[in-house]
Amino acid sequence: MAQTLYSHALRILTCAQCGAPVDASAGGGSVTCAYCHAVSHFTRRDESEDLSAAQAGRAAEISEQERYARLRQQDQQPPALPPQLAAWLVDGHLPTERVGEAERAWREARAEIAITPSFPVCERLYHLTVMLAPHLDERRRRATLETAIETLPDAGHRHVLRCSLAREAAKVGDLAAAEAWLAPVNPRPTDLEQDTAYRLAAATLACARHEPAKVAELLGFRRDDVPLENRSEVACWMLRIDALEKLGRAHDAHAEMDGLVRRWGRERIRAALAHHHPLELCRGSFAAAEATAAHAEQRARRAGDAAKLEQLDAQLKRLRPPLGSAIVNRLIVAGLLTFLVGSVWTCILSGPLEADPLFGLHARVVCPGVCADCEAPYHFVSWTTTTNNQSSSSTLNIYCSDAAGRVTDGYALSLAAVNEEPWLTRYEVRGGIWFVALTMYAVFYPLCLVFVVALRVRRTLRSRDQVARLKAERDALRAKLGHAAR
Repeated sequence: MAQTLYSHALRILTCAQCGAPVDASAGGGSVTCAYCHAVSHFTRRDESEDLSAAQAGRAAEISEQERYARLRQQDQQPPALPPQLAAWLVDGHLPTERVGEAERAWREARAEIAITPSFPVCERLYHLTVMLAPHLDERRRRATLETAIETLPDAGHRHVLRCSLAREAAKVGDLAAAEAWLAPVNPRPTDLEQDTAYRLAAATLACARHEPAKVAELLGFRRDDVPLENRSEVACWMLRIDALEKLGRAHDAHAEMDGLVRRWGRERIRAALAHHHPLELCRGSFAAAEATAAHAEQRARRAGDAAKLEQLDAQLKRLRPPLGSAIVNRLIVAGLLTFLVGSVWTCILSGPLEADPLFGLHARVVCPGVCADCEAPYHFVSWTTTTNNQSSSSTLNIYCSDAAGRVTDGYALSLAAVNEEPWLTRYEVRGGIWFVALTMYAVFYPLCLVFVVALRVRRTLRSRDQVARLKAERDALRAKLGHAAR
């Protein structure tokens, strides 16, 4: 295959002044930056120490059982980041708006390491490299990764970054370069982050070689088979699901992909698959999961539209009830209002205050029908009959006035009423307060009914626009549901 940008034979580093990628020689020397014209001096590339450590790692006597036990102890623990860098992340990733700031911090950390390679500074450069790599174009990504590898003194940091370069080489099909970058890497580390980085790179290489069985060996057949560092587990899952598809276990691949899409959504999984570009992973399982998710979303939308349609119908029914129901409701409301107004007027004004109902009009209409010489106004007489110092009954009588003036509003009238004088009986209004209340009810009911109807008309006029809007929305939903049903 033709040499790619990730070829191990190339050496691409970053300018120490501006950070632009520059081509350097494996033997070292001085290079002039084509962008800022600054001269950078590089030493010879030397991987001998890491190659020896990788060989020692392969020959380590630690058993896989013990190694997996150590890895599982570290599982589910997020990587410990410097507080400033951790504050930049959103859902574990560097947002685009922070890339420029992170690049400046990367160049500052590199310059500080040249002064003193203290661990906090080296740790900051390492994490910034991991965070920045996905946001850079291929040439700058290659330069940033290789420069960090040659700058950092910690073997664990170099291990993870070499795995990143091997993975990038495998994705573009440069298998020889991927193998070369993995050569100085320990394939059996006891650190979870280093182990995950190796598995991801080696599985990507196996996928590019069309070796799904090797991918399954590295990443397992089930999600929990292999402990993985949180930041890289989704990328590993995509490779493992792709391997399941190619091994003829499409049902398992589809079931797991369905679960991931339901949990995180199609866009997040599509972005996770895009990180493996140009490898095309999980074409069958993701297409099936997308179709299932689309159908589920469509059903949910239809259910939501149906529920909203019911709400609109209920709102319209409340705003425009059936004619019969509306009439009955208005009559009932008018009756209740009349009872309230009539009770207050009759019982409070006519009773305790002894004021003539309707300012004397009631008596002027009624009294001529009580007796020949009966006339307005009314006289109210109330008393309580007691037996053995206990109240037994209360009485309230209403009398019309007489032309001769015998019915007076005073003590004499009260005494005559209590003694039930025969002459006073002819002036008594039959039915008393109940008769007055009923007649007052008959007077107030039409007025209250007119008032209630006027309020309803005013409310109807005000709600006309609302009704039109709700009807338009309802009709649109009905048409939408009808179209979906077809």
